[in-house]
Amino acid sequence: MKASAEQTERLHRFAHDLRNRLIGLQQVLEQFRAGPPEADRQELALFGEQQFFKALREVEDVMDDLGVERGAVKPAFGTVRIAELVRTHVDLMQYRLQRKRQTVELDLDEDLETQADARLLGDVLDALISNASKFSEAGSAIAITSSTDGIDAVITVKDNGTGLSTEDLERVFVRFAWLGNRPTGGESQGRGTLARARAWMIAQGGGLSAESPGEGLGCTFTARLPLRRTGIGR
Repeated sequence: MKASAEQTERLHRFAHDLRNRLIGLQQVLEQFRAGPPEADRQELALFGEQQFFKALREVEDVMDDLGVERGAVKPAFGTVRIAELVRTHVDLMQYRLQRKRQTVELDLDEDLETQADARLLGDVLDALISNASKFSEAGSAIAITSSTDGIDAVITVKDNGTGLSTEDLERVFVRFAWLGNRPTGGESQGRGTLARARAWMIAQGGGLSAESPGEGLGCTFTARLPLRRTGIGR
């Protein structure tokens, strides 16, 4: 099927923008090959990383503009005991936490259950714990709570790390968006994980939101799913 005039124009703009990003990456590689002064290496690496993620973001934009559907997630629903699942995934993430001497403080409602896909919800927990670890200092604590507001089961993951600006909060769930905060231990960034985590929560009938008082003041991510409490509704 031949592309329409509008699609052709959009692809031309995309190709032009992508070439510019690739040229930027090529320039970074050439300067690294020449052996830049130590003082310039970090700036060059940051510029190269920006070009990489902006190229990925432009791929996402053109797919959205052309109405390309992404792979749909089909949850396998079952009864999930939230406190048990949280503890399991905190244990699974200990290898990351221990590298930065970080601890997790738990305040969990032992009776909370929900109808969810345990694997998907576990992946969300991994993403949130990993994110909190990356953007928090060594030796810091991460707080995870589970509770209910009477309608939903609510899981929060709170850190005291780098925080997010108002502008970055608006883009934190946008795939490959370039945000201003940086990992505290030089960890790599996927920049698509939180967007996927939010999609996984929505697929299960829930949601995922983020709050931050500002840069340097930490973040709280809140996951919600329809409530099921032990002994109620059975």
